[in-house]
Amino acid sequence: TGGVPLIPHKRRQKPRTWFGYLPVWSECVPLSPDTGSIDWVRVTANVIAGCVIGIRQTLSAIVSATLVFTGSSHAEILDMFPFGIGMMWYSTMLGSAWYGFFGRLQYNTNATQEVCAILYGAMAQRAANALKDNPARVPPTVLALIVASTVLTGLSSFALGKLGVGKFMLRFPAPVTSGFLGTIGFFLVKTALQIASGVQFQYFYPVSMVKFLSLPSLAPVMCLLGMVGFMQKGPALLGMCFPRSKAVKKLSGLICQLFPLAAFYAVVLIFRISIEDLGEAGWTY
Repeated sequence: TGGVPLIPHKRRQKPRTWFGYLPVWSECVPLSPDTGSIDWVRVTANVIAGCVIGIRQTLSAIVSATLVFTGSSHAEILDMFPFGIGMMWYSTMLGSAWYGFFGRLQYNTNATQEVCAILYGAMAQRAANALKDNPARVPPTVLALIVASTVLTGLSSFALGKLGVGKFMLRFPAPVTSGFLGTIGFFLVKTALQIASGVQFQYFYPVSMVKFLSLPSLAPVMCLLGMVGFMQKGPALLGMCFPRSKAVKKLSGLICQLFPLAAFYAVVLIFRISIEDLGEAGWTY
């Protein structure tokens, strides 16, 4: 067709070491395929994408800490929640930085996994039940369980990848995989509604429907649903409003992901709402 191919026929192999791959210049600064100069639109998109990923990683760490430390009735585990957020942030930062420099695909991201967080929460609950006569041992035991499980998970994943047995995962029956993913989605949606409303859920419905439908509980839920809808439909609407803009095509998705956060803090600044009041009302941590 005479155009520039998306995938060149000959691509220089990335430098590789025993601990991973070394980054190359083209992955740091995107170049225009026509002129070979720096493509500043794509650079801007990459910077904004980094901000979005940073926000996503932050929220993911908070969600994972919530799944681990707030689903228990033991005060010793609940008191670990602030520490758990910091631990998740630190581990996510190290994992993302390492993979960003030495990973094979720099546009990939690492984040704490909700499935692991659910399992950690179950193990923490069992440990707290076993140590109910000695509550001082609950926090260090829970921390030791999380560290040991994380190390073993990483080593197992590395070994399975080196042995090349990932192809056997394709032999799992589709109904089993679909049921597993559906259960995770069910649990995450329930947890999102529970955290946003501040009302405890039993199965998939709130324990107190009257409290859930009250304005202080329902307002965060409506903002949550509105944000999800805006992120999903916003890029298409911007594309319809600016059909010839290349910048909009490249940045619309990122803009729609950042706009809800900017709008939230704009309202906070305009109405001079303090962070302490937001925390007491359940809008922030």
